[in-house]
Amino acid sequence: MKLDKKTLSLRIVLIALCAFVAIVCLNKMNEKYDPLARYPYVNDENRQVILDHLDEKEIDYMITQQIKPDQYLEFINEPEFSIYNTLYYSKAKKTQDASNEYIVNFINKYKGNFTLESLSTYLSHYSYADLTAFYENEQVLHQDVHLVQDPSDPTLILNAHLSVYRYVPADLISIQDVFVKKDILAGLEAMQKDYAKMMEDEDDLAIETGYLSYEQVLDQYLKASIIYGQYVDQYVFSGGEDEQQLGYTVVLKGGMKWNELVAQHKAFLENDYTALEEELDEKELEKINWIRNNAWRYGFIVRYPQGKEEQTGHYYQPYLVRYVGRSNAKKMFDENKVMEEMKFEEELQ
Repeated sequence: MKLDKKTLSLRIVLIALCAFVAIVCLNKMNEKYDPLARYPYVNDENRQVILDHLDEKEIDYMITQQIKPDQYLEFINEPEFSIYNTLYYSKAKKTQDASNEYIVNFINKYKGNFTLESLSTYLSHYSYADLTAFYENEQVLHQDVHLVQDPSDPTLILNAHLSVYRYVPADLISIQDVFVKKDILAGLEAMQKDYAKMMEDEDDLAIETGYLSYEQVLDQYLKASIIYGQYVDQYVFSGGEDEQQLGYTVVLKGGMKWNELVAQHKAFLENDYTALEEELDEKELEKINWIRNNAWRYGFIVRYPQGKEEQTGHYYQPYLVRYVGRSNAKKMFDENKVMEEMKFEEELQ
């Protein structure tokens, strides 16, 4: 049916009017749109604070991730606050308390060094100051050295590429003027007692050194640099890389003399210890032999045994023992394995 001009004009006007009304309605709706309408945690107390600090994109991220107000409101007034890092702020605060400003700046700067999952583990063992120092100094000077996430692992193996930096173990206990992990005390005392029963004279398994701090290890390394020169990194571990920082390792009486002989004869070059053993008396050789064959009964192993220098990256140290638990120690003794060759599954018992 053909429309006359008047009817056609009226229809065009009606369509235009409807479009105009629709546009006006949409504008009015946009003016009244609540960006927090989809956020179930908004209330009269936090609404304005959120709107004052977050733009539309940030609010959308907050809603999409369902980030709760108690995870970010205490940080939102900090100048460098970012809603994208707020879960890190919250986890850091709960794990190791510090000022909100400090936490915000720390996370913003070093977030690339950890994941949300690993952050709490790091902060359970290292202070903010130590983490900062490691990222700013150690990691810059030694790019191939990585910070151990959980330095409390009793079977942790350290080397020139893994560092516990200034970590201090929990549950250190004093014995014979040195400190060791409480876990190893019973086995250590039993080993000393049984050795003393066997010996008829005053010889014993006294402890020369136990736990060493980062500063002590670093000092030891610097002194060793004078002795070993260009070879020092192949045979002595620097601060953060020495397992005596873990508290599970002790050097028994005779260790210092042995190390002096190693340096004197440069035995570390060819791993030939014949000349050293010729300078030891029968009693010292007997002690070395007893430690090698019996330490496992008490949960200890000779950490750097002869013939395993390639695997351990360290010269033979017959007086340096590491606690790994009786089951692990027996397996290692029976199978002639070092820690680098083990897949630890047994708990330290």
